[in-house]
Amino acid sequence: MASFYRTFTEERPGFDAKNRKPGNTISHMKNLTYLLSALILLATATVRSQDQDKHAESAKPAAADPFVQKEEAKQSKAAPESKKAAPDKVTNVGTIFQYIDVKRERWQKWLSENETPLDAGALRREVDGWLTTGEAELAETSLVMGKSGQRSKVESIREVFYPSQFDSEKSGLPVPTAFELRHQGTTSEVDPVIGLEGRIDLNFAPERVAYAGENPPREENGAEDGDVRWPLFRSQRVMSQVSLAPEEWALIGCESSLDGEDSHQTLIFARPALHQFEDTPAKGNQSGEAMLTFQWLEVAHEQLNNWLMNAGDISAWIGGGLNTKALGAGAKILDERVMRFRSGQRIKNESIKEVIYPTEYTRDAEGKNFATPTANETRNVGVTVEVDPVFGTSGGILDLNMAPEQVFHFGESVHHRFLDSGKWQPNITMPVFYVIKTTTQITLPAETPVLISVMSPPDENGVIDSSRKVLLFVKFSH
Repeated sequence: MASFYRTFTEERPGFDAKNRKPGNTISHMKNLTYLLSALILLATATVRSQDQDKHAESAKPAAADPFVQKEEAKQSKAAPESKKAAPDKVTNVGTIFQYIDVKRERWQKWLSENETPLDAGALRREVDGWLTTGEAELAETSLVMGKSGQRSKVESIREVFYPSQFDSEKSGLPVPTAFELRHQGTTSEVDPVIGLEGRIDLNFAPERVAYAGENPPREENGAEDGDVRWPLFRSQRVMSQVSLAPEEWALIGCESSLDGEDSHQTLIFARPALHQFEDTPAKGNQSGEAMLTFQWLEVAHEQLNNWLMNAGDISAWIGGGLNTKALGAGAKILDERVMRFRSGQRIKNESIKEVIYPTEYTRDAEGKNFATPTANETRNVGVTVEVDPVFGTSGGILDLNMAPEQVFHFGESVHHRFLDSGKWQPNITMPVFYVIKTTTQITLPAETPVLISVMSPPDENGVIDSSRKVLLFVKFSH
């Protein structure tokens, strides 16, 4: 400021630079003060004006955009119609497993001429042609429907008891002292998950087991044909994880035939099965109660395969289409169960016969008398249906957690014989049970018989009969 003062006064008249005597210095200083004050006031006013302009600008509505106005006009016109929200889509996801025995020469010829693709749809259709020419045979088909992220399981099995421990006996025929249980037939267990891109991730472990006769460690005096002593089992099992498109077939295994012959190989195919429908609100007042109908139909395996390969829209096929087609073709109704339920409450329906059978035996020290049972168990034979039903919020769909099963009793298997009056009489026996059972979770639309599973019934001897198929349908109605 001192230098500024000197410069300013030295350049003004009335100032004696030599003697530094002021002339009109005071008046000039006043002018300088007035000038600085004016500049400060002007700057303050400018800042306030800019702030006011900013507030005014922010208070103004945004500039009108003709395109935005047109879109808003369209939305306002469409507003009354959009009050009715579109029904939600509901999706059930199932898995189909097929086992086809193919002549080894035919299969080797195809492999030499083709690369095995990830998408096995063309191969599956070609194999279907081999069925008509006698170069292949249908071995087994199973299906189970479920929900994404939930495990599902379907079983068509004969329960085979067999000895696992023996005590020696003077007669030379060891006496069983402990038993184990093995399932003979087909079990399909799968965890399906619908991915973000519409593909289905499948984590599965389908299994087929066949009883292949006896393999005694030595020839046993007193054991007859049909006795279960040292059983042989053959099995086919695939444990894997795959990702498939909704209509894509996958070749998941090429196995040795269960019949033990080298003339055939078993090709195992899998594909997803999606069932989609809309969640339509229920009509009228709902009491929270409704009716459930379970229906078991029997058709020929070959007929089911033809329907499957020509299904077209498999969602419609599962959701009522197959039921109509099967009944129209004369399918045999094996059983029907009708149940009334209340949402959120577990219900159970049983039509059973209690079969009590021994699980432990004792023998006298000398082995001269028949074995005496010392422990027993009880098995329910017949039909048991257990469900947990819950209505959706709209009342038009039903979430169902269920485990329906049918158990058949086919007499007794012989595991030890006692020499009585010169004849070997059955001494230690165990029951033979055959079971078809489905354990799954599914969502049902009203008034539609939905296919839940495909199973194999027993033949007259209580062994799996893959020439026939049992279709399980479930329907709910208000």
